[in-house]
Amino acid sequence: MKSKEEMSDEELFVMFQHDDRGAFSILYDRHWANLIKKALHKLSDQVAAEEVVQNVFVNLWKWKENIVLKGELKYYLYTMLRNEIFRYMEDRFKQSNNISIDEIASPRFVSMDSDGHERIEYAELQHKITQIVGGLPDKCRLIFQMSREEGLTAKQIANQLNISHRTVETQISKAIRALKDAIRKVSILLYS
Repeated sequence: MKSKEEMSDEELFVMFQHDDRGAFSILYDRHWANLIKKALHKLSDQVAAEEVVQNVFVNLWKWKENIVLKGELKYYLYTMLRNEIFRYMEDRFKQSNNISIDEIASPRFVSMDSDGHERIEYAELQHKITQIVGGLPDKCRLIFQMSREEGLTAKQIANQLNISHRTVETQISKAIRALKDAIRKVSILLYS
């Protein structure tokens, strides 16, 4: 009979589902460092990376009886990690108006895994953002594009369009609010 350390993740997971804390501990030790590395790559913040990875293992523990593995455990953990990172970013996005849509949709949040799923999701997100911006009222869209694509300040945009600085800020806020709402709806669909 082989020891727990010699068992596959999937064998340990079955034991863990039957309340074997030792099996959980081994799985935790096997995957913690890789998950931290992935999270740190995407979040660039050690504390945040540790927080999301900890949430992965808490949720794994909480939902162990309901989980049905249809492949390797590590891929399930990576999916859980991706979802936790999205939740973390959504929470951070809600807490601060200083986080830009550009930061949320940044390629640094997209891993270049060999299966390409996350690259596809990133492309879909970029497409969705383009659609939302395209659907904004003309003036709002123009101002938002001048701000984000051309990198102009609100003052420069106001001068070019011969409108008030306050109008520019209001239109940019409208565009960002529309994008936030759309991203929130996409997030709700992902998590439900």
